[in-house]
Amino acid sequence: QELDLVERTLEAAITSDVPTAYDLSLGLLSAGGKRIRPALVVLSAMIGGQADMQAVLGVAAAAELVHMASLVHDDVVDETRERRGARTANEKWGNKISVLGGDFLLSKAFQLLIGNGGPDVLRVLSGTAVRMTESEILQASAEGDLALWEANYWRIIGDKTAHFMGACCECGGFIGGADMRTREALREYGFQMGLAFQITDDVLDIAGDPSVTGKATGADLTHGKYTLPVLLALRSSPDAALLRSMMLGRRLTADEAESIAARVIACGAVDEAHRAGIECVKKAREQLARLEPSDYTRALDALAGFVISREA
Repeated sequence: QELDLVERTLEAAITSDVPTAYDLSLGLLSAGGKRIRPALVVLSAMIGGQADMQAVLGVAAAAELVHMASLVHDDVVDETRERRGARTANEKWGNKISVLGGDFLLSKAFQLLIGNGGPDVLRVLSGTAVRMTESEILQASAEGDLALWEANYWRIIGDKTAHFMGACCECGGFIGGADMRTREALREYGFQMGLAFQITDDVLDIAGDPSVTGKATGADLTHGKYTLPVLLALRSSPDAALLRSMMLGRRLTADEAESIAARVIACGAVDEAHRAGIECVKKAREQLARLEPSDYTRALDALAGFVISREA
């Protein structure tokens, strides 16, 4: 029920008397999504037990708007033409309008926070936005550079995904009036779950069903992104030297990416990466065990299970 209200809040937030700004934003909103970040805000706020629902909805919607803005910008950077089975904003509107559309969504997010978040929430989410942007710049700088990916993989996924999810939980705790110990447990839960979420994304890029994921096998490889299954294969595969030579210093074709993905699967690196994700979920659940059991902690536990088992 609360997530339905978040959806209504999002619909109201993206209104604009500039038709293109509204149409672009509505297209993104209508494409759907897992809405994991708003769910983290809502559930964490409920654990605190003192949540003002208007503030909860505003912060939850703001978190999703920040996420939507990052997706628009990612699609421009990666020249992505399709997401969730629909044309991306840059495919419909071009890069210039898409970049500005992402800026519009980000601005709307912080407009919502001014009215609902309070200084602690503003501090946490603004710092998170800086961290996410730095991570995206680091990732773009590392494209095609194996050494940089080997040195920075955990920082990239931590700052891009995991700290954002941790911030959603922490902000929910602030709104709900949770004490410091509870907020710290929620933040660490979100961080570990965010690592598991991104690792699962990386596994699906290599071993997922394209008809389900909506992405071609090895799409990250073709963009010079060398994620955990690939990095693990470089340590364990009998074809490690061949894989390294294929990935050094040039852009991979779709066929080459599929060939590398098959070798990564064959050597067991995908299974090893999946186990790393399971370990992150275990650590997330350990944080929940520090909290008083409730319907909300059980929902967060179920969400962690979904993150590691999803197929898209």
